[in-house]
Amino acid sequence: MGDLDRSQPLPYYYQLKRILLDLIDSREWDDTTPLPTERELQERYQVSRSVVRQALNELVHEGYVVRQQGRGTFALPRKVRHNPQPDRVMTNGLSGFLKVHGMTSSTRLLSREVHAPDAVAAASLELSENDKVLRFERLRLADGVPIGLHTVSVPLAAAGPNVEALADDDLLYGEVGHASMDYLHERLGLAIGSSSRTIAATLIDAHHARVLESHAGAPALRVRRIVRDVHGRPIEYFDAIYCGELFEYSLEFDHT
Repeated sequence: MGDLDRSQPLPYYYQLKRILLDLIDSREWDDTTPLPTERELQERYQVSRSVVRQALNELVHEGYVVRQQGRGTFALPRKVRHNPQPDRVMTNGLSGFLKVHGMTSSTRLLSREVHAPDAVAAASLELSENDKVLRFERLRLADGVPIGLHTVSVPLAAAGPNVEALADDDLLYGEVGHASMDYLHERLGLAIGSSSRTIAATLIDAHHARVLESHAGAPALRVRRIVRDVHGRPIEYFDAIYCGELFEYSLEFDHT
């Protein structure tokens, strides 16, 4: 374990919290191995009980640990944090972020079919009732654990004849080195102009609960994305559900 730097102006509770977070990230403890007791932490770091309690209270409040009556304090499963703005430049998106943090990224294609879009996809893609889309589902995993289900719709009118030549691997990314939208320009020849995202809290339904190995009614994040080509025409509707207990979305803004 690291030590507190008593020459620094940072509060002791904050330093202790950072030390404990580093140890949690390095998997020093998991949901079967409790953290040291408050007394053990006091003695190890030579700090007061109030310092230890404040550090632990913040870890509980921020969702890193949980207190279990009669058993102790346990680390919760690590959340995947995705920041779509700097991550793509720094780490090649979510897959690169997972790799940098010692986690294995993988993607599974669960289904692909051509049919009429549902009402939400049709409205997002500005389609009529007679239009068809290529619709596919892919499962995102971190260290083999499902964290999100993507449902993607691409209008056939935009995809053109190349859609029939798409291999299953073209629709995946992570383990095959692709980012989420690469297939649009690399395989379908579409010139991406812009994309917009909306993020909302939601609850997992029965279908997502089965695929994500969760339970209906569990908290989740819903991320929806519309991709447009250089002419402003919608070319992809992306609808993802991420497990709220395992995933968080991070955005950063520069106000300089």
